[in-house]
Amino acid sequence: MQLGSALLLVITGPLWWACAAPEEAPTEDATLRVVETDTHRFEEMAPGVYFAVGTGSVFVQSNAMVVVNDDDVLIVDSHVSAAAGQALLDSVAHLTDKPVRYLVNTHYHFDHAHGNQVFGDDVVIIGHEFTREKLLGDVLEQATYKLFTSGLPGAVEQMTASLEGIEDAGEREQLEAQIAIQAAHIEALEEVVPTPPSVTLSSRMSIQRGDRRIELLHLGRAHTGGDIVVFLPAEKILFTGDLLVPGPSYMGDGYADEWVETLDRLKELDFDWILPGHGPATQDRGIIDLNQAILGSLWEQASAARSNGLSAEEAAASIDVIELLSPFPDNAFSQMPSEVLQAVHQRQVGRTYELMEEREAE
Repeated sequence: MQLGSALLLVITGPLWWACAAPEEAPTEDATLRVVETDTHRFEEMAPGVYFAVGTGSVFVQSNAMVVVNDDDVLIVDSHVSAAAGQALLDSVAHLTDKPVRYLVNTHYHFDHAHGNQVFGDDVVIIGHEFTREKLLGDVLEQATYKLFTSGLPGAVEQMTASLEGIEDAGEREQLEAQIAIQAAHIEALEEVVPTPPSVTLSSRMSIQRGDRRIELLHLGRAHTGGDIVVFLPAEKILFTGDLLVPGPSYMGDGYADEWVETLDRLKELDFDWILPGHGPATQDRGIIDLNQAILGSLWEQASAARSNGLSAEEAAASIDVIELLSPFPDNAFSQMPSEVLQAVHQRQVGRTYELMEEREAE
C-alpha cells in the first residue's frame, strides 16, 4: 500500500484525529448557538466566538476559529487549500455580514495556511516571522507536505477500483462520495499558491476590537518554529493550533525538547476552553501533561539510541511507537496501517536527530 493511500484512510473525515466526542459548549448563556452550513459547523463558545470544524463535504483538514467583533471579523487558520478557505469564507457569511479584516496563521503547515490566498487585499494576514519565512520558501517541496499529499492520486485510484467489489448500495454511495471529495481536493492542491502573512510578530501582539482583547502569543518553539496561540482572556478561550491537540501532535517538524517547556508556559494562561487545530474542543487540561510525556519520552529514547551509536533509522526501529503514543491509546496515528505509522515515526525520530546535531554544532 502506498503511503499516501494509507494516510487517506486517516484523513478522509472532517477531523484528522480520532478523538472522543466533543464536550458541550457552556450553556449558561441561552443566546449561544450552533450554526451549520453545507461545509462547516460553527459552535459558539462565547458570544461572537465560534469554533469551526468541517462537515466533510469539502476537505478542510483542520479546525478554525471565527471571532465576530463589533465592526469586523477575525479568523484563525485558513484550512488546507484555496477551495477550503473559500468555503470557510462563504460559511462565515451565514454567521454575520460584517467584513473579515484579520486572518491569523497559527503556523505554516499546509493544512492550516494554504487557504490564505483567497483572503483579499483588505484582509490583514498575521503570523509569526518564522511562518512568513516558511511560506515564502519551498513549502510545497518539504518532507511533511509530500508525506501527507504525494500518494493521494494513487489512493483515489485504489478507492475507485474497490467500488467493483461493493454490492451494498449505501456503502457504495458513501465511498463514491469520499472519492469525489478527495478528487476535488487533489485538484484544489494544484491551485495552491503559498501566501505568507503580511504582518508578523516575534513574541506577542494584542488586537483590540471594541471591548474585546485578542492576544497572539508565541510561547516558544514547539510543533514548528513559529507557533502562535490565540488567547481571549475575557472569554477564557485558547485556540492552540497544533501546539496542543487532544491526542499526540505530529512531531516531524517540531522541537521536542523545547516543546515541553513551551507547554509549561501555556499552563500559566488562565483559560477554560482549549480549541485545538484538530479534534474536539475540550476543557481537559490533562492533555497538556500527556503531550509532554510523549515528547519527553521521544527525546529521551532517541537521545539514548544516538548515544549508543544507532542511526536515525535504527533508532526508529528500536523505539516502540505504540508504546510512545500510549498516553492517547485512541488516536489516528496508532490506527494507521503499520507501514504508514512507521513512515511517520521515522520522520519524527529523524527530526530529533537533526535537532541534536544542530545543538552540537552551536
